[in-house]
Amino acid sequence: MTQKSIWKFYEDHDLNGYTLIIPSVAVGNVGQLACDLLISSLDMQKIASMYSPALIPVLGYDPYDLNSDNLSSCCEVYKCVSRNVAVLQLRAPLVYKYAREFLENLVKTYKEKQIKDIIILSSSFAHEKKHILTSPFRYMTNDICSHKNGIVALNWMEHESPDGTLKIYGGGFATLLFEISSENGMPCLILYKYCSEGDNIPDAYDMINYLTDIVPLFKDKSDLLSQLVQPVSWKLLFGRPPPRDIY
Repeated sequence: MTQKSIWKFYEDHDLNGYTLIIPSVAVGNVGQLACDLLISSLDMQKIASMYSPALIPVLGYDPYDLNSDNLSSCCEVYKCVSRNVAVLQLRAPLVYKYAREFLENLVKTYKEKQIKDIIILSSSFAHEKKHILTSPFRYMTNDICSHKNGIVALNWMEHESPDGTLKIYGGGFATLLFEISSENGMPCLILYKYCSEGDNIPDAYDMINYLTDIVPLFKDKSDLLSQLVQPVSWKLLFGRPPPRDIY
């Protein structure tokens, strides 16, 4: 039986020339937190949702507006017209059995919509960092990525692969999506940070700061912090405090 992925676009949105940012569900959820921060800070408009057997069913309140009557699902796409950027937010890991089919469909769908490139935000286990005193960020690009020259000029550290394998430990599906994008002629960049589990909000801020060096998402990079708006849903990241009755 053929498994199908179904995209629901709320309107006929033009994504020609857009950059599509996708978080890989990885250690510390840094990519997802960074995408949450982007969606909230840029007041992005939800343009699509998706059903796939690869997605774990998740449903909840709107994570960016307490007064909204809209529900939020596992996979949704948001758009910022003024910055020519779209964010595909994931709120659960992919089911491994169907992950490749889902990602192939994703690349095919948005290539048909003529997006310019894909940026994957991910993370890796802190103990995998070999050079302790260097930047906690690493990147990889394919040969057709337009950001390559700019990144070289910034002296970012490239992903190290001593045995020639393309693998980010703890990085989720990032490298698989990178391979599929390259196979389909889609310019692609992975940006990831070494981190540990815990309060990873500071990691998300760091990632946005790094990302804006190559993608002009905000008006004034020198005053970036004042332009970042935390989603209201972050107030519940760690659940409620323990009941006082237990003490």
